[in-house]
Amino acid sequence: MTSDTPLESDDFLHEELIPALLLVGVILFIVPEPVTSTLGIVLVSLGVALWVWDLLVRA
Repeated sequence: MTSDTPLESDDFLHEELIPALLLVGVILFIVPEPVTSTLGIVLVSLGVALWVWDLLVRA
């Protein structure tokens, strides 16, 4: 069994989750449908908010 330290769980947040949210959000924003554009904006906003929060927590 492996025990997750706080640093390992934080690595997932800023190395995998945030870039994935930003990438998927931008792709959905480009698709010319109102629903996907709105979902894209929400995902990008969430990704940016998590990114800023991660930077503030690490400072």
